[in-house]
Amino acid sequence: MAKLRLLKTGHGDLTLAEWEKTRPDTVANAEALFAEHVTPGRLAFRLDGPGKSRVIDRFDATAPEILIVPAIQGG
Repeated sequence: MAKLRLLKTGHGDLTLAEWEKTRPDTVANAEALFAEHVTPGRLAFRLDGPGKSRVIDRFDATAPEILIVPAIQGG
């Protein structure tokens, strides 16, 4: 089962949704939560294993895991 996670400053990471490609209801729920939580100031990454990640700008139901993180701001 694939996961959509949110890294929240001060709270660790939260699992927002889990989905299976063969269950459209779970995919639709995860896609809606992705759209809700990928807002300006946040980035989403598709995680494909150690050292294998890439930025995504739309939900990808084929991803094994998606992590949404706050954008890093420098000074």
